[in-house]
Amino acid sequence: MREPNLYVILSHALIGSGFFFLYVQHVRVIFETRTNIQQLNQLEREALLRREDALYYAFYKRLADGPDFWHGYEQLKNVTDIEYPHSVNVLQRFYVLPELVTAYFYHIVRSGFNPMVQPMQFYLEFVWLMGGVTLLVLYLYGTLLSENVFGGIYGVLSYLMFHSFVAKIYERPLARENFAFPFIFLQMFYLCICIGRIIHRQRHTSRLFMIFAMSLFTACALLSWQFSTFIFTTQILIVMTSWNMSTLPQGLANAFALDYSLSHLLGHALAFVMSHGNSQLLLTWQLSVSLSLFLITLVRQLRQVRSRRLGHAHDPLQGDYFSLKFILLAQLFASSMQTKLFELLNRAGVVSVPEGAQTHYCELWAHWALQVNVGFVSHLSACNPLYARIAWSELWQLVKTMIVKPYCMYGVVMLAMFFRRWRKSGAPAAAVSEEQRERARNYVLEDFLEEHRVSMGDMSNKQTEQQLQKCFRLLESCDHDYERYKRAQARLRKEQPPTRDDFMQDIQRLRAQIHRNIDKQRKERSQGTKEPAGDGASPLTEEEDKQAESKEEEQEPVSTEAEAEPESTADPTETLPSKSPDQEAEEEEPSVASTGSSSTGQKRRKRSSSRRSSVVPTANAQILDLHYVYSFMQMLVFTIIGLAVRKLFFLSFTQGCVIAPTICSKVWYHRQRNIFWSVSLAVFLLSMFDPGMVNIREEYFPTRYSQSGDDLDSMLEWIKLNTERDAVFAGPVEIIGTVHLTTKRPIVNHAHLEMRQMADRTEHVYSVYSRQQSSDIYNQCAQLKIQYLIISLDECTNEVRDDCDLLAIWDDKQPAYQKYPQFCHELLHKNVPSFLKVYTNDHYGIIKMFSQSVQINLKHNKMPEMSI
Repeated sequence: MREPNLYVILSHALIGSGFFFLYVQHVRVIFETRTNIQQLNQLEREALLRREDALYYAFYKRLADGPDFWHGYEQLKNVTDIEYPHSVNVLQRFYVLPELVTAYFYHIVRSGFNPMVQPMQFYLEFVWLMGGVTLLVLYLYGTLLSENVFGGIYGVLSYLMFHSFVAKIYERPLARENFAFPFIFLQMFYLCICIGRIIHRQRHTSRLFMIFAMSLFTACALLSWQFSTFIFTTQILIVMTSWNMSTLPQGLANAFALDYSLSHLLGHALAFVMSHGNSQLLLTWQLSVSLSLFLITLVRQLRQVRSRRLGHAHDPLQGDYFSLKFILLAQLFASSMQTKLFELLNRAGVVSVPEGAQTHYCELWAHWALQVNVGFVSHLSACNPLYARIAWSELWQLVKTMIVKPYCMYGVVMLAMFFRRWRKSGAPAAAVSEEQRERARNYVLEDFLEEHRVSMGDMSNKQTEQQLQKCFRLLESCDHDYERYKRAQARLRKEQPPTRDDFMQDIQRLRAQIHRNIDKQRKERSQGTKEPAGDGASPLTEEEDKQAESKEEEQEPVSTEAEAEPESTADPTETLPSKSPDQEAEEEEPSVASTGSSSTGQKRRKRSSSRRSSVVPTANAQILDLHYVYSFMQMLVFTIIGLAVRKLFFLSFTQGCVIAPTICSKVWYHRQRNIFWSVSLAVFLLSMFDPGMVNIREEYFPTRYSQSGDDLDSMLEWIKLNTERDAVFAGPVEIIGTVHLTTKRPIVNHAHLEMRQMADRTEHVYSVYSRQQSSDIYNQCAQLKIQYLIISLDECTNEVRDDCDLLAIWDDKQPAYQKYPQFCHELLHKNVPSFLKVYTNDHYGIIKMFSQSVQINLKHNKMPEMSI
């Protein structure tokens, strides 16, 4: 990976900014086309938000409607109307960093720039900007891995053509992943930059900035989405494995791993502080794995320092076998230490986490992977369409366009090249006469002798003969056309400087290390002369060392020039028959040893061998670079997650858009990139019209999309007009947050079912769909102080249609009640004590709960009851 200059950085920033604004306008227009939001009133706009999206917008609305930001900020610390009657610290319980940032800038814009700005409009613009950041990072990430600007452009175009596979920001603008994934993507991109920089420079620089940046990205993601911790856990495991198997020097790898693990720990600590002590962050797998990586690296560094002091050449702790075994031990120790720390804090009253806070996702994975029977709420979450598996037809369409077509086009191109060579090999070579062929070979030989300053006597050297044969093969590939040969030679020379620069940097590092070793030896000898020398210590030792040093310095420039040429294997005419760096280092030893004693020569041999082992060659096999291996492994993990959960498939697709334009260029077309980009362009043109343009047209003018026709608006109007302001509501998790947002009525349950206390509340509320007795259902609702219960009429048919029907889930949980009728079905058709039907439409019904000893006088003056 080459170090980019200022002009390259500015050009990439300009192109990426263009994609940024293009995507912002793209999703803005799609959302406006689908919802026609500019023509809706406030209640209709807010009714578009469902599930937890409505809940988070209610938090943002509380922040935006206040006189200033800090007034709403203090209100969020004590909210009693979302888990009535309990008081909730929203800043500690929920992932509200996007709402806090948006509301803060909203107050700045409203007070200083535009007093008429609408809260929802400002919020949505912030969402579109976050989507633009994702596309900007996608372009830069693809350009980084492919080392070509067209790689980033190809990834962006693939992302836009198959936009239906991404996070669908225009369907659920307030989804938590829309805010967290840009920070996750930024963290992954910056991690690859750091790894590539270390491989290129062979040293770890800007350590404090790396720790700060990655800690900030990690903390922002953790504060925006509860699933971020699982993504970072997989990242740490991949980096741990790659680090253990890498060929980097131990000191360099340990320094990077220490900073990397420390960034995760600091990011966790920063998120914990900013969330006012969200104790769920203390029980994450990410914290346990990052802590184990920190302990492993710390022990390895300590053992390495100890080995240096003792003079051991090899430490058994540095072996791969022990490292893999030590990973498991460190993981077990970190997990147990994490659990003990939490128990101490819990006993001290510092933090408190509901029991089973992490079991919800484990039950979901068990249900998806093993088809295990789980609890009612976990089964309810698994039946959510957002968590369904991706359809094979959609997956095949994606695989066909992104994988099958490139492979087919590659096969066609390779087959054409094979037939072309076959025809040339079988065709009679009468076009070039023997005299012209011999003349061209003589020209090449003269150029070779003159350019490399070798004589005919040196042609007996096998290495020199091999390099000359490479030049002849290049001439033969040009049909013995000397002018074409010179042009091909010039093209190859243009590809040489980056490789030569890398090699020259390696030589400079070798020279610096030689000087450090000589200075260290001179200091040791100067200290030894002060002590009584009884074993033949010579007073001329220091003078001899200075002479050896001067001789070595005189030889180094010559060896540097000689070594710079063989590194360039891309151009056969530029490779000299000189010695390799290892041979050059070996030849320095006798000259140095001849000026000193035999012990001095042995010490120099040890330093020379350690110097050769500490330098990693910058090979052309870039597919094996650590940052590319990490990106590819991360895509495989995202694919496994996305195939199990449709909602998370955008992780795999987005990372695939980064990897797709790089595989061919690095594996197949490393030396013939013009062929790669021709094939890529052909694949893109074939995919643009079908299905690329079809997908884009479907986004703007959907044929299967229709706005929600559940008549929720009329029910919300009825609630605002016919119920008390402090009336407590409960209902389906899909709409109960919308009820709270639009009517500001207290609610007892919401859509965050991964919280154990909310899962228990939701199970009590959904008991109305079971076959239990009315007295049992009334007692469960009375414990939650519910006054109005909203029911979905589609679930009250007393019939089981599939496994995801609420009645089917209850029958699996309570098989003994299958002989009784469904309670809500009876409630809609009969009079049941303590339950009174006060409102119904085609989709929802509202049940008022009261005690039998109290007489209720319902007032229907404002809006009459609607019948089914």
